[in-house]
Amino acid sequence: MRFELGSASRLLALGLILWSCASAQNCSVQEFTCATGSCVPKDCECDFTDNCGDGSDEAYCSRYKRCNFEKDFCDFIPSSETSSDWTRTATVPGLENDHTKQSALFLSLLPERGSRRSADLKSPIFVPSQSCQMRLYYFVKAELGNLQVLLQTVPLGEIRPVWTDSTQQPRTGAWQRAVVQLSTYHNFQVIIRGKLEGDPEVLAVDDVSFSPGCQTDPTINTLSLNTWENRLSPVANCLPMQFSCDNGQCIEESKVCDFTPDCLHGEDEASCSSRCDFEDGPCGWDELTLGDGFDWVRGSSPQVPPDYYGRPPPLDHTTNSTTGHFMFILKNSSSLHPRAVLRGPWFQQSASGCTLSFWHYNSGISVGGVDMYLRIKDVKNDTIIWRSLYDQGPRWRHVVVQLGRITRPFSIILAKFSLGIFDGISALDDLTFSNCSMPPAVEVCPSNTHFHCAHTRACVEHMRLCDLVDDCGDGSDEEGCSSDLQCNFEHGLGFWRQEQSGGDVFDWSLIQGPTPTFNTGPLKDHTLGTSYGHYLYIESSFPQAFKDTAVLLGPALQPTHRRWAAPSGRPRHPCVFRFHFHMFGAQVFRLAVYLRTTSTGRGHMLWVRYGNQGNLWHRKTLYLNSARPFQILIEGTVGDDFNGDIAIDDLSFIHCVPYEGELPSANTTTPVLTTAAPTVQPHTCPDGQFVCESYEECVPLSTVCDFRKDCTDGSDETNCVKERCDFEGKDSCGWYTADLSLVSPHAFHWSVDQGENIHDGEQYERPVFDHTLGTAQGWYMYADSSNGGYGHTTDLLTPVISSTGPRCTLGFWYHMSGFTVGSLQVLLKFGNVTHEVWSQLGTHGNKWRRGEVFLGLAKNFQVVFRAKRGISYMGDAVIDDVDFLQCSPPVPSNSPCTSEEYTCSNGHCIPMDNLCDFIDDCGDGSDEDTFICKGFSGHCSFEFDLCSWRQSSGDNFDWLIKEGRTSATGSGPSSDHTLRDTSGHYLYLEGSFPQAPGDVARLEGPLFSHRSKLCKMRFYVHMSGEGIGTLTVSIVSEGQTFLQMNLTGDQGNYWQLREVSLSSARDFQVMFVGKVGRNPKADICLDDITFSPGCMLASSATIEDSSPPPPADTCPPGSLRCENGRCFTVGQRCDFRDDCGDGTDEKECGTSCSFENGRCGWKSSLADSSDWSRGTGAFQRIRPPYDHTLQNEHGHFVFLEATPVGLKGDKAHIRSSMWKESSAVCKLSFWYYISHKASGSIRLLIETENYLVEMWNKTGNQGNFWNHVEIPLRKLRNFEVIFEGIRSMDLSGGAALDDIEYIDCAPNAIPVSCPAATDFVCHSGHCIESHLVCDQKPDCADWSDEIGCDHIAALPGSCSFNMEPGQWEQSCQLSQDTGDDFDWAISHRSHTLGTGPQADHTPGGGGNFLYIHSAIQREGDVATVTTRAAYPASIGLCRLRFWFYMHGSARMGTLKVFSVGASGTPLLMWATTGNHGAQWNYVNIILSNPTPFRVTFRGEVGGDMWTDIALDDISFTEECVVGGPVTPQPMTCAADQFQCAYSFQCVPESWRCDGELDCDDRSDEEDCAPLLPGTLPPQGRCPVGYFQCSNDVCLPSLLRCDMVPDCPHGEDEYNCPALQCEAGELVCEGVSACIPFHQRCDHSADCKPFHSDESSCHECPPRYCTHRGLCHVGSHGPVCMCWAGWTGNRCHIKEKPSLSTPTPTLEDINSDAVYTGIGIGLVLLTAGVAVCVLAALKKKCCAIKPKPRDYWVMDDLASVGRAELPSQGKSSIKPRKKSSSAGLSISVYPWKSEPENSTWHVSNLSFANPLYNCPGDANGLDRTSSEA
Repeated sequence: MRFELGSASRLLALGLILWSCASAQNCSVQEFTCATGSCVPKDCECDFTDNCGDGSDEAYCSRYKRCNFEKDFCDFIPSSETSSDWTRTATVPGLENDHTKQSALFLSLLPERGSRRSADLKSPIFVPSQSCQMRLYYFVKAELGNLQVLLQTVPLGEIRPVWTDSTQQPRTGAWQRAVVQLSTYHNFQVIIRGKLEGDPEVLAVDDVSFSPGCQTDPTINTLSLNTWENRLSPVANCLPMQFSCDNGQCIEESKVCDFTPDCLHGEDEASCSSRCDFEDGPCGWDELTLGDGFDWVRGSSPQVPPDYYGRPPPLDHTTNSTTGHFMFILKNSSSLHPRAVLRGPWFQQSASGCTLSFWHYNSGISVGGVDMYLRIKDVKNDTIIWRSLYDQGPRWRHVVVQLGRITRPFSIILAKFSLGIFDGISALDDLTFSNCSMPPAVEVCPSNTHFHCAHTRACVEHMRLCDLVDDCGDGSDEEGCSSDLQCNFEHGLGFWRQEQSGGDVFDWSLIQGPTPTFNTGPLKDHTLGTSYGHYLYIESSFPQAFKDTAVLLGPALQPTHRRWAAPSGRPRHPCVFRFHFHMFGAQVFRLAVYLRTTSTGRGHMLWVRYGNQGNLWHRKTLYLNSARPFQILIEGTVGDDFNGDIAIDDLSFIHCVPYEGELPSANTTTPVLTTAAPTVQPHTCPDGQFVCESYEECVPLSTVCDFRKDCTDGSDETNCVKERCDFEGKDSCGWYTADLSLVSPHAFHWSVDQGENIHDGEQYERPVFDHTLGTAQGWYMYADSSNGGYGHTTDLLTPVISSTGPRCTLGFWYHMSGFTVGSLQVLLKFGNVTHEVWSQLGTHGNKWRRGEVFLGLAKNFQVVFRAKRGISYMGDAVIDDVDFLQCSPPVPSNSPCTSEEYTCSNGHCIPMDNLCDFIDDCGDGSDEDTFICKGFSGHCSFEFDLCSWRQSSGDNFDWLIKEGRTSATGSGPSSDHTLRDTSGHYLYLEGSFPQAPGDVARLEGPLFSHRSKLCKMRFYVHMSGEGIGTLTVSIVSEGQTFLQMNLTGDQGNYWQLREVSLSSARDFQVMFVGKVGRNPKADICLDDITFSPGCMLASSATIEDSSPPPPADTCPPGSLRCENGRCFTVGQRCDFRDDCGDGTDEKECGTSCSFENGRCGWKSSLADSSDWSRGTGAFQRIRPPYDHTLQNEHGHFVFLEATPVGLKGDKAHIRSSMWKESSAVCKLSFWYYISHKASGSIRLLIETENYLVEMWNKTGNQGNFWNHVEIPLRKLRNFEVIFEGIRSMDLSGGAALDDIEYIDCAPNAIPVSCPAATDFVCHSGHCIESHLVCDQKPDCADWSDEIGCDHIAALPGSCSFNMEPGQWEQSCQLSQDTGDDFDWAISHRSHTLGTGPQADHTPGGGGNFLYIHSAIQREGDVATVTTRAAYPASIGLCRLRFWFYMHGSARMGTLKVFSVGASGTPLLMWATTGNHGAQWNYVNIILSNPTPFRVTFRGEVGGDMWTDIALDDISFTEECVVGGPVTPQPMTCAADQFQCAYSFQCVPESWRCDGELDCDDRSDEEDCAPLLPGTLPPQGRCPVGYFQCSNDVCLPSLLRCDMVPDCPHGEDEYNCPALQCEAGELVCEGVSACIPFHQRCDHSADCKPFHSDESSCHECPPRYCTHRGLCHVGSHGPVCMCWAGWTGNRCHIKEKPSLSTPTPTLEDINSDAVYTGIGIGLVLLTAGVAVCVLAALKKKCCAIKPKPRDYWVMDDLASVGRAELPSQGKSSIKPRKKSSSAGLSISVYPWKSEPENSTWHVSNLSFANPLYNCPGDANGLDRTSSEA
């Protein structure tokens, strides 16, 4: 039973052991991680027990020293006091197996016959360790016996117990496990001692293991036991202050830990090793406060706790593996201020070159800092010698700390601290002390080079004598030195002194310990090596600035040459200067040593050092040589920021002799400079000429500095900027900056420099190598950010450049690196106006980049490079290789242009590829004229919209049109490419939020025909910035995509021209695809897309109107359906007439609008970054609080939207549709609101085909109310109305519009006049454009435009082809081209069924047409016919009209029209392709050419026989022959007459600005100044509705501004606006507008401030009606009934006499110049005059002026009738201006336009117009209608 219990106990014990070694996962640093992931205690590893259960904890045990006693005692030595000893056995009584329950061997101790016994088991000898651990299994079955583990130090022999089996567990016999910690600073041996008291006790030991921290000394353990015992025996022979070596040698205790092994085997240095990699233990480095929860511990990578690192733990530095060891911080405490102190061993002393190097790891988000201290025995305070703060990145960093000469025992302490939560890894590895041992003692030293130390007997170099450093160790090398020639600054400056004569800016400072600025300067002096020592330094912080200097002057010394040789001729030592310097800091600049022989100046530089030299004291030795007395100067120069402290210490001279006198002053005499006499005789030139250096040569001033040498000697370009500049040889090439003598020496400025002058650390701020040569010797221009402050700018300018060529481009290379580099701009300066054309911001890497700026044609300007300094000195803007490319202006050629060139209007020749590319290559704009470029399809500069390009619906987002810079600062262009200023627009892809990387935006072009030949697309692209996305150009045809170009990555910060050739077997589109890259600030930009003339639009490529047309059901072809069911033609849309009756035809035109029900067709522009938004009032937002229409917050208006990204200058546009025509009296009325809160500017623009003009603008605060504006538009044709809003501040907006109204804009049924002087007047009185006359298409309803067209038919090239087949070329003056493939022919019908016309176009049929017969030709064959006669050069004037027929196959060919200049260069004017239906199609095109030209028709055969093309009824306008506009002869009115601006009338000059509308277009009352200027009297005493005169009389305000003075001095008429109000309306000064009659007395005051419209509503003011007029009070206030001869609101205007207009006289003009092209023109003119004279005699021609209406007395002005005076019967008062009805005229009746039943005969035409078929009144009679 007892045995069973014993067995159970043993099983239980073994289970407890295994349980104690098995734990959960998430292993700590004190645990081992099993292969299964479970954790066991670290001390369970390699202890002969499978604690993990998978054997992984016993797998890798090579580094452990273990013994299981299976074979022998291993390295253990058994010994005993008795015969009993430790015995290897497999079984003993009571113990049948080892601790693993196997029949294996173990050690046992058994008693002998019951006596007391003891035995020892001794281990090998281990080296000192603080981390040695022993594990063993033991078995105790004894009542009194026990087991001990002892530690014996070697060689001292001290023995102390470290573990005893004193637990007194039940001694029933069970295997137990023990873990013993072993720590000592001496070599040691472990003794396992067992004791037995008697039978039947048993002791057993098994499976002993030592951790890797237990390292044996191989030199000791190879000795035999006896030898070892013999080595221990001499211990007692050493004195107490001596150290006993292992071999019995005694050494002084001061030699222990002095970095020199004095014992034979180095045991005196064993406990303080100079190298430690922590692989075998801590090497004497231990945690001072172990167990406080924040400790330095030794371990490996897997032992780093995983809960406070965000990345894999570091590998050790020694082995770069996870098994290597290092010291690291282990935290198990929640203290907010934890501190771990790693203490190193004590060392006796160190030599002057001693350094400590180690590898440090400090990474984590809250890893804290670490300080290293030097602790010197008996010195109160420690000296900090190194510091590292915060996260240094996940890597080992090498650190070297200078210790220098330390003469007393010292220790190194590494203190780790953390503020708050510790989260990171801080580790230490591979410590090494280098060069720390003192020089050894020797018997003899070389006398000529070394000094033999007095006591230490070491050898020291002569150059180290008297240098303030104890190199001997006994001070003998510093004995007998002259104190005059030494200075360690411990007692002041000694014989050194500060410069006081103005040769520097500030002084050196004396200091102890570290300098005030962190991370610069030394932490201790050099002399003592502690914080108690003194040294000198320069403080680089404020107020010091970059390159400020501090100079220290040494003592004066005697000449050196006198002492170089002794009298005997033997050489002596030269004079030598030694010093120690410290240059540490990111912005350290320069330390220099000079030798001077005068009392002022610097003298000769002996030595210089730049930049950061590391956190070390450096020694420098200088050999001095001077024939005169001299002194040494030490100059420290401040760097470009506060981390630039420089220190010096321990200055000493050797073999130098002080000089007792003073150095002489410098010679300041300035030599006289002589100037050589000029060799060239001076001469003068006339004003405006430049004087060349060549004699008697002058050139125009306009040619100076234009990159072309006009003087034969080139002197006109001498003082100009060079065309190419690489800055080599420090040549600035004419570029200049501000005069540096006028600015601070520390100002931020441009300068030329080389890379070889860069000091250490500056290589990260500007390039070491220039761009030209790629060497450090090359030069460049840079803006030095070491000077100046944040935001400072410096400009580098050219002299004024007089002119440049059309392709002038500025190219340059720039370099911008550095953490805080600012910006670089290129600006163009025109006088005092400067604008940016290129810019770059921030760092762009340490490499050169290309920049370009397209300058183009420009005159009298300067180019400016402007650098702006960043927030600090770290980063310079640098430029190199600045070139002006193709910048010389073109020289006119005397030879004609070739057929491959375009002839400009000014005679210059340019390549055809440069035509219509948005660049003015000609210099006169003729190559970019819109008429010249009509034949170029798909062009777009994105100035207002996308042109023919469309956004794709299948992408992620859209391309945007942008003005100015993109929102991504520093990546996009400064301006567009077209205009090259901030007002220009371009297309860009916004890469920032909400876009994500990979998102795409697609842009689709127009549909081009597969018939396009030599088609290519050009465009400008701007792709700048790291991480930018991708731009691809593809052809899309029938659903398939074919990649043509792919641009990926940074393409450079400038607009670049790209070209893509386009071709496809099917009709195709071009598609741009932009893909967002990883950098959200990098935008892709496009501009100026152009296609060559060979790119032809497909027949289906027409761009549809964006507004959907009404349904065309039930309406005839060519008509559209109104919403009410009626029909209207396309020509009736947007003509100011409601032809539908329900407004359908005008609905989407941008009509009169209150915005209550929508925008009325007003459209926003796609080119804007912001929009006009429709909204309601809001008091709390940036917009008006109420609308104008309803006057409340519910009414609507449009306003300039304020957005979070809106920037100052952003524009928004709303525009109408194209209005066809307006009347001569058309006005635009609207209300606007601009206040301090709802801010912005508003402009009203009118755009026609040929111009864009501003009609009105307003900016700034206009008050918190709506303001009214009424703008005359007058007669316009084909125009759009545009409102432009401009943001006045960032994030602002709110300026608003409301109640837009067109007034009297519908053209009269029979117009008073036509919009253009060249218009043709139909017989019905309507106007049509003159180019529609005689085009075989009736535009007049009465066909009168197609009558009398023989003169048009007779023009060269005009032809109806109704003639015999062989006669048409001669008759039509057309010629077949002999170089084409076949000829045109004429026919009366097609010869191929299914193609071509069956009859000609000419009315009546039966005639011929011109055609190409495709059935007998090949595909692509071309036939050309050209006019024989050349038309004079003209642009935008000549019109070609013809009819074409293209019907048949889908493979139809092409028809093109060219104007061919004198050089033979064809300019495409028009082209078409495809099937156009079985009908004749009308074409009316403008022909343009800057040279005399012929017209060519070119037909190309299609893909089969059904592709005939026919032409008919070709005609030209008269302008083609004249070469200019054919207009009526300009006529003028008489000298005393005023010519009405728009209605061809003359009125007396006295009627101008008299308050009456006499011209039908009202122009006689426009632009009139106030009638009576003056100052209004003070107001305030009269009630509302009254005006206060200067005599304080109150008059009804109705009398204000009525042209009748009522106050004594007429002040009631002061400063009244000159408005053209109609009769019955009131002039309102408050809004400068007319108050309509119906708004008078309506209980709403419209006219402020005097409320005149609500004054005297129920009474007649006294003397209201003048000149006997009678006053009548009606529902709208008083009305005057005037007697004959008087009119006006108050009968105050005398009726004007009848207008008798004499025949106007012709101006003196040369009529021959008008019709020089054709003689027939004069015949027509004569015939026209004759016809009109006959018509005038019959009174069937034009009357002169309709009479103003007679006004009758009435209360209800809606009806017109006869009124009677109250006291009189019917009266026959003479009517005004010959009215047929008698009576009193009522002056309040509104003026009306011509009645619709009037005829064109009543229009007053003051002069003849042959195109109207109506001369002026030759007799000057006052004609009236025949109905009068």
